[in-house]
Amino acid sequence: QQDIDDTKLTVDDLKELVARFKALVKQRAGRAFPSAPWDQLMGAVGAVFGSWMNDRAIVYRRKYNIPSEWGTAVNVQAMVYGNTGDESGSGVAFTRNPANGAKEFYGEFLINAQGEDVVAGVRTPEPVADLRKHMPAAYKELDRIRQVLERHFKDVQDFEFTIEDGVVYMLQTRNGKRTAMAALKFSMDMVKERLIDWKTAVMRNPADQLDQLL
Repeated sequence: QQDIDDTKLTVDDLKELVARFKALVKQRAGRAFPSAPWDQLMGAVGAVFGSWMNDRAIVYRRKYNIPSEWGTAVNVQAMVYGNTGDESGSGVAFTRNPANGAKEFYGEFLINAQGEDVVAGVRTPEPVADLRKHMPAAYKELDRIRQVLERHFKDVQDFEFTIEDGVVYMLQTRNGKRTAMAALKFSMDMVKERLIDWKTAVMRNPADQLDQLL
C-alpha cells in the first residue's frame, strides 16, 4: 500500500479513518468510545490521575526523590489547531541547544500539523530555525517568548507550541533535559549573562554528571 501524506486525506478518507479508530477502541477496550464531550474530558482527566501509580511513574519518583504524597495535577485547556492550513503548524523546541549547549533556538516544527504529528514520524519535521522563512512574524514572537521563559525560569526550557492561522499559542514548558557537556556550558553561560549566580551553576552540575563528562 502506497504511503500518503496525512494532509492529502479527503473528507471521505477521514470519515473512514474515524470509523476504523472507533472500531479498534471498541475491540480493545470492550466498549464504544464516548460521544459526549464531558465523558471524553473526564476520561482524559482520569487517565492522567490513573497513571500516577503506574510502574514507570513509581520508578521515576524513587530515582528523583519525589514523594508520591505530592500528588499530580491536570491542566484543562481550550484546543487550538495547527492543521488549518499553511499559516498554521506545531513544534517542540528548546531555548538553547540541549546537545552541545550552544545559545541558539533549537527544535523542530511541521507546517499544517498537530503536535502529535511532529513526533509521530509520519512526516519529517523541519528545524525550528526554518520557521523564519515560512512565518517570519510567528518566528519573531517565538524568539521573544524563548527569552522571556529563560528570564523567568532561570533555566533552559523545553516547550511545545502551536500556530493557528498565524497566531502563536504556548502549550507547555518545562526544564529541558540536557547532556553533561550542555549542562556545563548552560550554567557557565548563564552566570556570564547574570541569569544565575555561581553557586546555582555549581549545583546544576552534580558529581556523577561530571564523571560522565570526563
